[in-house]
This record gives sequence, structure tokens and C-alpha cells, in this order.
Amino acid sequence: MYWKLRIPLLLLVFGVTAGFCQKYPTLFLANVSNFVASAVYIGLVAVIILILERTGINEKKVHFLFAILLICVGYLFDSWMA
Repeated sequence: MYWKLRIPLLLLVFGVTAGFCQKYPTLFLANVSNFVASAVYIGLVAVIILILERTGINEKKVHFLFAILLICVGYLFDSWMA
């Protein structure tokens, strides 16, 4: 069984960016309000997803175990960095 990479990559991007934003909040913007930090996070995720869509990586089909592995890596990275 094969899956498109759209959903697994989306969850991987959410996990990795959330992990970095939680561990290193000053990496993106220093001393800003929570509203601005949230907007920067949403913008960062949107740009990454847009890049993945434009390059066509999301349309590739992979074995479902690899897709599950990508989802687990995103979750574990977020858990590890928190």
C-alpha cells in the first residue's frame, strides 16, 4: 500500500517547527508578544508547506510504513524538544 507524502510531511513539518519554536523561542524573534510569535510560527509553517507544494514533493508516493515513520519522527522530535 502506498500513500502520498502530503499528510505525513505536513505532520512532520508541524512537529519539527513546533519543537524548534518551543526550545529556541529567541531563534525566530526575540522579545516579542505571543501574538507576533504565533503569527511568525504560522507564517513559517505556511512557507515550508508552500515550498513542498511547489516542488512537487507532496505528490510522491511512498510505502505506508515510511509515511508512518515520518509522522512518528515529527511527534518524537516535538516531544524531545519540549
